[in-house]
Amino acid sequence: MNNFIAKIEGHGNLNIDWDAGEVKLNIFEGERLFEGILVGRTAEEMAWITPRICGVCPTAHNLASLNAIENALGIKPSKTTVLLRDLMQCGQMIQSHVLHLFFLVLPDYIGIDRATELAPKNPAAFKDALSLKEVSDKIVQIVGGRIVHPTTTTIGGFHKVPTKSALKVLLKKLKETEDAARKTIQIFEGIEYPELKVDLKLAAQEGEYIIAVSSTDIEKKDKSLITDYKKNIEEEVREYSTAKFSKYKGEETLVGSLARLAVFGSSASKIDFTNPFHNNIAQAIETLYYHQKAIEIVEKLLEMKINAEAIKQSSNPSLKGIGSTEAPRGGLYHEVHLSQDNDIIYANIITPTVQNLTSIEKSAKALLGQTKNKSREEMEKLLTMLVRAYDPCISCSAH
Repeated sequence: MNNFIAKIEGHGNLNIDWDAGEVKLNIFEGERLFEGILVGRTAEEMAWITPRICGVCPTAHNLASLNAIENALGIKPSKTTVLLRDLMQCGQMIQSHVLHLFFLVLPDYIGIDRATELAPKNPAAFKDALSLKEVSDKIVQIVGGRIVHPTTTTIGGFHKVPTKSALKVLLKKLKETEDAARKTIQIFEGIEYPELKVDLKLAAQEGEYIIAVSSTDIEKKDKSLITDYKKNIEEEVREYSTAKFSKYKGEETLVGSLARLAVFGSSASKIDFTNPFHNNIAQAIETLYYHQKAIEIVEKLLEMKINAEAIKQSSNPSLKGIGSTEAPRGGLYHEVHLSQDNDIIYANIITPTVQNLTSIEKSAKALLGQTKNKSREEMEKLLTMLVRAYDPCISCSAH
């Protein structure tokens, strides 16, 4: 039985075999072959092209590409550049989480069909969602030049940096909306989520490493170098999907907010790391975390000189670089190889949703097995809610 999944980014459906208790996630968007598009382009063009993979998380692709090129060329960005990029990431996280939580997830739990019904149903939540979306858009616009597809970033730094006056206005808006970020946690911790127990790997980036834990034992950590990402993140093609599926060291893996909280630690008592539905609580917690982090960064920037400082460049660069970042949905990896003329001769991209797809199927199968007393109609609804809990980005998966 095929079931179209509404309220996710992109187009996909569920193929459910009720007798066998199996679920397949069919991604049927056409492959866009961005890695091939990059070959033959200049190094400077990579960070302009890759954000077009997605209109929801373009800043994450921009930053990963810049990181890859800089590693290939032996360039080390300045402290100012690092802070400004971190601020952009904060904006990207809040943008994506707020959009997903309030307009795609919340309708399922408060008895409405679509986001347009949120305003009359819960005007306070709707107002908070708009204020958080507005301030996160403002972050990315002030630093990156516009709300989507950054224009001010460049290899090693920025074409243009924000003024102190613009940052002061941003700081004021951030402080005015901090309470809305706190209320977001209250809303999503207060939801009664479906019960589900799944033994998964949870993985997140920390510095030069990928840290993985078991959802049933988050204290035991497995560490691998990000530079070895292709050895450990194994991609495969499946006949029913235009997106690849991947496993981390042979196991189905969940990446994103829930994984980051598991790896970096969370005091939230209501989080159950074996329940993928709780990824939405984790996203709400991260909304406040990145909001507060943005305030801290802006305050630092206001105390220092902001300019396009000189960059350090190796006299003998390797011309091969891997760039990584934690995107809203999890670890993102960009790899690039350059010619002596700094033209791209090889590119590889692994997105978070590609890593999550195998985990979604395993979780869906577990949900079928653990929920025997519901009708098929009720089960179909739960399965689509489960997919939404992962916040998949289909455009990224079929890049």
